[in-house]
Amino acid sequence: MLKLTRSRRTARICTAVLALSLTLPASVFASEPPAALSRSTALSTFQAPIINYEAPASVSLPALTTGPQDAKEVESFLDALFAKADVKAKAGAIAVNIVRDGKVLASKGYGVTDTESNTPVDHEQTAFRIASVSKVFTAAAIMQLVDQGKISLQDNIEKYLDGYKVQSTFDKPVTIEMLLTHTTGFEVRDPSGDNFLFDPSQTPTALKDAIFANFPPVVREPGTSYMYDNFASELQGYIVQQVSGEKFSEYVEKHIFKPLGMDSSSFSMTDKLAERLATAYDPAGNAIPVYRLSPSDLPEGSMISTAGDMARFMNAFLTGGKAPTGEVILSPAALKGMSTYHSSIHSQWPDTTYGFEAPFVPGKTNGQHVVVKGGDILGFSSLVWLLPDQKTGVFITYNTNQNLRDDLYTAFMDHYYSGKKDTFGEADYKPQAASELAKFEGLYADLRSETILSSIALSAEGILTIENGLTGQHKLTQVDDLLFVDDTGAPLAFQANAQGNITYLKYANPVSYAAKMPASEGFPDIPSDHPYAKPIHNLQSLGLLTDDSSKPFEPLKSVTRGEFIHALAVELSLPPSTNPAAFSDIEDSPYKGDIQGALELGVITGTNKGTFEPDRSISREESAVIIARILQLSGHQASESKVKLAPGTAQWAESAVKTVIDMKLHGPEVTVKNGVTDFNSKAAMNKQELAALMFALLLPSS
Repeated sequence: MLKLTRSRRTARICTAVLALSLTLPASVFASEPPAALSRSTALSTFQAPIINYEAPASVSLPALTTGPQDAKEVESFLDALFAKADVKAKAGAIAVNIVRDGKVLASKGYGVTDTESNTPVDHEQTAFRIASVSKVFTAAAIMQLVDQGKISLQDNIEKYLDGYKVQSTFDKPVTIEMLLTHTTGFEVRDPSGDNFLFDPSQTPTALKDAIFANFPPVVREPGTSYMYDNFASELQGYIVQQVSGEKFSEYVEKHIFKPLGMDSSSFSMTDKLAERLATAYDPAGNAIPVYRLSPSDLPEGSMISTAGDMARFMNAFLTGGKAPTGEVILSPAALKGMSTYHSSIHSQWPDTTYGFEAPFVPGKTNGQHVVVKGGDILGFSSLVWLLPDQKTGVFITYNTNQNLRDDLYTAFMDHYYSGKKDTFGEADYKPQAASELAKFEGLYADLRSETILSSIALSAEGILTIENGLTGQHKLTQVDDLLFVDDTGAPLAFQANAQGNITYLKYANPVSYAAKMPASEGFPDIPSDHPYAKPIHNLQSLGLLTDDSSKPFEPLKSVTRGEFIHALAVELSLPPSTNPAAFSDIEDSPYKGDIQGALELGVITGTNKGTFEPDRSISREESAVIIARILQLSGHQASESKVKLAPGTAQWAESAVKTVIDMKLHGPEVTVKNGVTDFNSKAAMNKQELAALMFALLLPSS
């Protein structure tokens, strides 16, 4: 069988499978839903959203090039946009505001707070979970302490950890600044289903306990790579608590919310805010119960607020950091730190400020300096973006997890700042020779989700191409030494170390770099021209195979049913079950937990005799049915297939086999002759075929 190793570095639950059906992921972290909710409601949590920037139908208003100025015109712009049927369909409760130079040009609510009472959304009264927009306020709290001289950006974080020593093999500390720029090198730590409390009797975990129960090791050299980092923001909140001597939520309440008059904002779910919270709905239209979070004041994403309160913060931020009383909330230095990019893979493609990020798809700033922060949590999405040079800010929040914010961002930027389009590279740049471009070739794995892959190859004609699990295959054109654009105009930037070796790239996932993986050691019986060399060698490079490289791989050896389930469980992080075995014949199987877990997920059903037959070779059609169920579990909707199958596939497997063929989840063993596809359905799956399937799940279209 394929010997596989589990990795703790990513939460991979169905991420690879989701990549097959999404152009761009909402996030690379999926939270586990409560038992009462469908898995289709397992949405991104505390994660920076990836914005597709698909413009809505044009708004028939005169174009302005100097930014929003007239309140009536701004209100007309918003009303026209949110009156569109395709936009209205994306959320039932929306609150939005636009500010400029200390004035609120528009602050409005659209829709109703819930479908039962039909109470209109009030921009001052209706509360929303703003998810990762919370991180802006956590960073602001850190910057206040920096202003006061109680913290230095260059401090080793261990100074504030009560003697705890960070696990690291690097002779370089993690600093406060690295927490702010998400360049810590930490192993991924994200909130999970355990952070959602639907039962009022459950007691939230204390912030300190949560921090030290889940403290990640440093797995990359600190300061050298960007990876959106929930734990870094959580740790910022704990450090605020340590330094100030005040509970984190109370500190923010006292030193930010109260001075600014943000009376409807809190990091904890108070009874009053719960009463005013807009009702969120799952994709089926069912109300999502009100939930609390654990810890109750989670620095990376538990904040609840209103559009009115966010307008107060944006205006203070954009006009000198002062509260209405004249109290300085943030110094000029702090404001500059939060408005200036400090991490960039390329000067034309920045990563983060202290608290904000670059727009998620570059090339949509229309020549303006823009900083953004977005967030998703179960049932709610938000986005804030600021144009500091224009003293202008926009905030939107709503009660679904759709791309409504994309519509507003695109319409706003094109309507008010349409005078200049972004470009990449130098106009007269001369691309390097093929011998120089060869250094970019290789396999790259996303730091947040290693199942999001990019494969860079150099063609015989000297052209670089990329295969990416999210965007497919594209040609690359070099526009600077380490900067390329693909054939759709999207940028791809590389990073090199001091020795000139390529270490990272940034492409389809704007909130994380992808690391260049080491070359495969190979196997004696898998030469480079073997028809299955690519998937086998790449899986080995990714660390998903632990077969001894000095021994034959035995590519034609058949795979048992138990081995197949184990392979998928490892690759997709399908959780093993600790429940008693439901099948009578898996008690002694080394894959008992994986098989039981697959049963509980609905991936397998077993035989009509109550057995699973884990040691029997799995047929190719059986494997297809299991893959089709996983795809369905991930939310993939199969379209009507035009595949004509050769005789030999059982009727119960035909639909699944066609789905696997349509999605190219196979290797060269599948052949087509005279328009008829032979899947060889009754044959036992072997190791090389399983390797092809596994790699295709990671890198669709390969």
